[in-house]
Amino acid sequence: MAIDLKQTAIDPDLPTVPPTRNTQEAIRAAMGDMQGNILKGHGRDHSRHLFITFATGSADDRQKARQWLAALAQPRYVTSALTQYEEANSYRDTLRTIARNGAITPADRMAMILSASAVFVGVMVSADGYRDLRLGADLTPDDPSFAAGAKNRVTIINDPPVTAWEPTFQATLHALVVVADDDPVLRIDPLVAELKQQLAAIGATVAEETGTVMRFDTQGNPSPTGAVHEHFGFADGVSQPLFLARDIEQARTRNGGIDRYDPSAPLDQVLVKDPAGGSDGYGSYFVYRKLEQDVPGFRGDESALGQEIAKQTDPKAQDPTDADIALAGAYMVGRFKDGTPVVEQQVPGLASLPNNFTYDDDVDAVRCPLAAHVRKVNPRGDKQRQFGVPITQERTQRIARRGISFGPATLNPAPTDNVGLLFLCAQSSIADQFEFIQAIWSNFEDFLCPATGLDAVIGQLPFADPRDKAVEQPWPKVYGSHNQLDFSKVPPAPMDAFFPKRVGQWVTMRGGEYFFVPSLSALTRFGTVVEPAGNGA
Repeated sequence: MAIDLKQTAIDPDLPTVPPTRNTQEAIRAAMGDMQGNILKGHGRDHSRHLFITFATGSADDRQKARQWLAALAQPRYVTSALTQYEEANSYRDTLRTIARNGAITPADRMAMILSASAVFVGVMVSADGYRDLRLGADLTPDDPSFAAGAKNRVTIINDPPVTAWEPTFQATLHALVVVADDDPVLRIDPLVAELKQQLAAIGATVAEETGTVMRFDTQGNPSPTGAVHEHFGFADGVSQPLFLARDIEQARTRNGGIDRYDPSAPLDQVLVKDPAGGSDGYGSYFVYRKLEQDVPGFRGDESALGQEIAKQTDPKAQDPTDADIALAGAYMVGRFKDGTPVVEQQVPGLASLPNNFTYDDDVDAVRCPLAAHVRKVNPRGDKQRQFGVPITQERTQRIARRGISFGPATLNPAPTDNVGLLFLCAQSSIADQFEFIQAIWSNFEDFLCPATGLDAVIGQLPFADPRDKAVEQPWPKVYGSHNQLDFSKVPPAPMDAFFPKRVGQWVTMRGGEYFFVPSLSALTRFGTVVEPAGNGA
């Protein structure tokens, strides 16, 4: 049965729902046919990404590939959204049991946690996959950016040319399988080996990427219960659109509330009807990007910006203090390394990764610069104030991020370490969400105001343009202050509250693709597709 995709705060455990809302039966049916990792991240700390290119030279090759995809719909492989939800219930029950038994050993704790869930498996198919496997136009999702593929969208979002991508991504990619768990050796490796053996048997080629969640405590020490960080050193994944009632309630009670900024989102933020699925079949468009992070470059900018901040207070300052550098990083990202929003205060220290904030009291950006990453990609009402755009329109452009770091799990990688983010995001429209955010917000130097500059983290100029062609972004001379006076003049003359300095462009896209995450009923249907007679070899 169809569900109302305008609903927010769904609850598969609630037997009765208010009028006009989806019934429990409908929600559970849709989640049972929907893959996991869409409405909520899968939550595992280790992940393997298998990029698959099927043999498609003959009808027999294509049939084997379609049947292999169909076989993934078995419960022992692909994890449904409903299974993921119920495993999360078991996980919480297990944590409560562990908490009641304080003498439990670390080994027993891990064993109990692993027993609460199976290995997560998800599969997504590219437009090339739908075409080359002859799945047919009627079964193929119709998002125009998806149909074009990431290789044909590089100029839209200022990505490097395909010839500069890593070989894995220059190839034609038909499908991506994500295998994730907390035990990479005993649980991920055997399943990956099994899948690769199956794929080799049907002539497919497989390339791999490995991701690891990096968790650190507030002191920067590795911690299994610490906040997730990325390699520049900042807490990551703090602000996400929320679809499940219990996640919204947690934000209300544990993360500072939701009265100023509401993280809830309707289902159609990430879901569309799957044309190949059954009556309960829904899917999502996913963007995949391998983003390499130049940590020395970023920290050099952070230090240089910190030096300029120090000079605003003391023109004779020779070196920035740790506090100056911390504020510089917060200006660039929009949050301090511990997740404290810089718009809220000029030092770190707020607990529980607060997300209940807007820029209503910082219209002139004297606390959080307009070029700060989190302000660029989620303006939180800035568009309404600047352009009169309804806040509801701005909110429709949010994406659900599902990425994971690659490279050594350290906040201090060696200069030779290859580190970064395996970026994944879910949306219902690639053009209106991911591409809009990257091209119109992050890359556009006049958003939200003229000469705002690039997003200080992910903004990128056209590939052929030199770095020094970028606009120098404006940064507050004194945190929170509009009133700057030049006392060398009599009477003292007003001065600009900002100083210009160019920073950023330390994230490089190394390749990627656009995919669709089909429903389980669609995967099953792939196995029954019969190519029309006379459809070629």
